[in-house]
Amino acid sequence: MSKNIDDRIPSKVGKGALPDYPALQTPWNKLISFRDAYHYACRHHGVVGAVFQEVLRILVPDYDERCTLMCKTDVGVKNYVFSKMEAAPGVLYRDVHLANHFMHPFFTGTENNGGFRAGVFGDNGDERLLMQGRVNDFGTYRVEKELDACPWDVMGSEICRVSTASLEEIGRCCGDNCEYNMVEAKGCGDLHCRVVCENRTKYPMPEREKVWENFGPIATEDQIKFTPREEMYDEPQHMRGEYDYTYRSGTCMEKTSAEYYKDGAVTYALGSDYVVNPLNALIKAGKFTKEFVQNVIVCCFEGAGKAMFAESFAIDGLHDWLGVPRGMNDGRVLGGYMEVMMQSFLCPYEIQAFNEREVVYDINRKAFTRGVDFMDDAYKALWFGMVKTLVSTEWALWEETEGVPEDVMRIKIAKKIDKFSR
Repeated sequence: MSKNIDDRIPSKVGKGALPDYPALQTPWNKLISFRDAYHYACRHHGVVGAVFQEVLRILVPDYDERCTLMCKTDVGVKNYVFSKMEAAPGVLYRDVHLANHFMHPFFTGTENNGGFRAGVFGDNGDERLLMQGRVNDFGTYRVEKELDACPWDVMGSEICRVSTASLEEIGRCCGDNCEYNMVEAKGCGDLHCRVVCENRTKYPMPEREKVWENFGPIATEDQIKFTPREEMYDEPQHMRGEYDYTYRSGTCMEKTSAEYYKDGAVTYALGSDYVVNPLNALIKAGKFTKEFVQNVIVCCFEGAGKAMFAESFAIDGLHDWLGVPRGMNDGRVLGGYMEVMMQSFLCPYEIQAFNEREVVYDINRKAFTRGVDFMDDAYKALWFGMVKTLVSTEWALWEETEGVPEDVMRIKIAKKIDKFSR
């Protein structure tokens, strides 16, 4: 062990002496279970998306304009992915996606095959992202999915609208026209999220005036099947013993908890991408400069980081969760949290220093940002704000770039006096 790194027991030490258990390990050898890591990662993504959503609300304060921008941007993305993008030369990604979901050819003969297919995709995505619930209708002309949970509900009504518009576009790219509505939404305060797809030939309704007006009304409200709170699920299929901890779709697609974790908790920056793509659209259109948008992002995330540990009980809670030794109050506390975060994303990192004077990490930038612009700016600001209240204002966090490869994000936590600090 380097003299710059406090002694810690690596996870490989003792392997085989006791039964292996899937878990994250803090620098102080406390284990965080697979279940808790999964829930932590998904909720964390939702909260980061919520801060990005506040950035867009500042830049585009009008609700109509903001929702129109978000929905049209993501509908355009889904149209490209499912109608034009190739998984291999001459092979559309859409067709590979259909095959991966065991979408049988006879589904094309239904009156609502696009809506049906999108419903299969959506059910898989819901369970993967810990949005457990049930399919109440999977018929020829109608699909209804009822959700009991959504880690992204804190983002508010905009994400409910844009996710519905996106699912509808996927349906249109995969078959006959369909119309999806989220007639109940946890992001709006409802007990459930309820997504209903109707075939408009069978169930005619007035045409929508705006792309984001997808909260209803619907033609089949009398067919809704409501689940009371006491019968709601606490976990998705792949986290429940009655399903042998495996998700099984109506088309016989199966996914284990391990497979879902690598996709849902790690590679999916859902929420943030719904906002960052519109931010890039605003920059491309000349509405704002990239530097101005970056400044708003930094301000919002830095404030969010400071607010996380503004109260002593929040600090005590993190110390307990990580197993921080009593009396420790320096950069190692934030470093320990960052390590758990990166482990939960399966993001590679190397520890260059971990002691009472400084903490230094080399982080794989591509794995950390997962292809989402501004993600590194957001997290550096979030962590900087966190250290100010989690430890003290004597401490700071910054990226060091001199002599560091571009694909590495070297983060340092140490004491620093800055007369122009935020």
